[in-house]
Amino acid sequence: MPTTQDVQTIIHKIERRLAVAEGDGVYLKVAGERLDDDWLYVVIVPGRAGVRASDHANLMSKIERELRAGGDEKVLLVPAIED
Repeated sequence: MPTTQDVQTIIHKIERRLAVAEGDGVYLKVAGERLDDDWLYVVIVPGRAGVRASDHANLMSKIERELRAGGDEKVLLVPAIED
């Protein structure tokens, strides 16, 4: 379960993983986060136009699994589109 002190560390892990994905042509970025009821919700939006929804969902799922494998439980990546 993430604590307030863990939030920035987890966000940095996610941002590093998103930067790696840019090499594969998937451009996503962190748009916000919220710690609520022992869960960290991280909003992920396309970093540029043309990101396919399936790529968005697949990458977020992979990142969540990687975080859990690394011991970061109760982190949920939330797909969104910026206005």
